[in-house]
Amino acid sequence: MSAIDDTAPGRRHGWLSPSLLIGAGLSVLIVLAALVSYAWTPYPPTQMAILQRLQGPSAAHWFGTDQFGRDVFSMIMVGARNSLAVGLGAVGIGMVLGTALGLVAALRRDGLLDNLIMRTADFTHAFPAVLTAIMMTAIAGPGMLNAVVAIGVLNLPYFARLARGAALQVWAQDFIQAARANGLSNRQITIAHVLPNIAGILVVQATIQFALAVLAEAGLSYLGLGTQPPNPSWGRMLNEAQTFMATQPWLAIFPGAAIALAVLGLNLLGDGLRDAIDPRLRRSR
Repeated sequence: MSAIDDTAPGRRHGWLSPSLLIGAGLSVLIVLAALVSYAWTPYPPTQMAILQRLQGPSAAHWFGTDQFGRDVFSMIMVGARNSLAVGLGAVGIGMVLGTALGLVAALRRDGLLDNLIMRTADFTHAFPAVLTAIMMTAIAGPGMLNAVVAIGVLNLPYFARLARGAALQVWAQDFIQAARANGLSNRQITIAHVLPNIAGILVVQATIQFALAVLAEAGLSYLGLGTQPPNPSWGRMLNEAQTFMATQPWLAIFPGAAIALAVLGLNLLGDGLRDAIDPRLRRSR
């Protein structure tokens, strides 16, 4: 049987799928806004100008000003920085610790440690993620660091279960037996062979969890449990815009659009990476 022809009608042309291109473009746009905000914003994001409060979009203020006269565009740029920082920290915690637990569980498959790790992951996964994050930050106190830890802990079961399942498939391959015959220990095989072979799917999962982390951070900030003032946050901007929805809708439209574009871009990027890494998952248009 011949290999799948990616250039055949009805199939995506190569690994550069529309999802990957659009997702990468939107993600790069958000990242660029965050990086540029370190060096430049049109106005200081926390600078108040009461005389210029609630102005609509204009050449002077591209996205208008809020109830304190702060430039909305500048706040969205810095809000991107804070959202990405929380996402990176949370996904980093979940990916590193969750992958380590999953690899240990695969190594001790069907043993007491494997069952303990997997049942704990199942128990954690059974609770609604956002509600659990709200509970954790409410107990530990509001703030960006606590939000990172709370969202990161919720990422653990996703990476643990994925890493275990993928690692078990790798352990069943013939080259693992060859590595054992060469005298490599289980730890050496895990580092040299198992982890590199599951890295691709872990990166894809990390991209998807990044989108969920951005959304969770916005939700926590909306409730006052995430990034605290005076640091701008997309979620808190939405909260503050509620009072002015009837007269100044742009105060909610622009941060809401930023959240939507960030989540959409990361989800499309994850979908495109998945198809690029595993051609068997490519779907017909």
